[in-house]
Amino acid sequence: MPLPRAAVITVAAILQLAAASTLTAQSAQKWSVQASGLFVGTFGTAYDGLKAGPGFEAQLRYTPSLWSIGFGAQASSHDFDDPELQGMSVTLAGAFVEPRRVIDIGSSSAAPYLSVRVAFLQQSIDFDVDDTSLSASASGAQLNAGGGVLIRMSPRINLDLGATYGLIKFSDVEVDIPGEGSVTVQGSSGNGSNLVLRVGLAFGLK
Repeated sequence: MPLPRAAVITVAAILQLAAASTLTAQSAQKWSVQASGLFVGTFGTAYDGLKAGPGFEAQLRYTPSLWSIGFGAQASSHDFDDPELQGMSVTLAGAFVEPRRVIDIGSSSAAPYLSVRVAFLQQSIDFDVDDTSLSASASGAQLNAGGGVLIRMSPRINLDLGATYGLIKFSDVEVDIPGEGSVTVQGSSGNGSNLVLRVGLAFGLK
């Protein structure tokens, strides 16, 4: 016997509401801000002599569906392996764009996701030579891929646990000399990779 039309409409409405509830729980509000602590491991010629180091990031994220996109800034600090360079550190900082795709597992409390991040970063250091303060820097584009999981802590707060692996290529180093301008160190460019671990909190705005 076929179901009455009213029963079919009722069942369809319940299923639609349940699906919408799952998506809302996973994606939270359409707009959110996020602050995260980072641990960045560095590898390759671009990072020769540098240790892994701590960092942070902040981003604004738009989440219309299972897809979302974030815009933000990140920075990390890296000490040298060489004991003679103790007390000096390299800063790695810049801006990024990060699309994400949430994987729907039917949970209202946890949502795994995949992500890709395109970042434009600058590696920089300040140092003294014969009582003259100098600064050196090199810029590069970085591509990371990875994922993580969002854990719902309240209707507007998610805990974000993530990890990505990426590749970067830096341009030649430029040294800024006071009174003389900048000098490019030819042949100093290099390739590198990094492993980034992230723990953060995302706060829904609306």
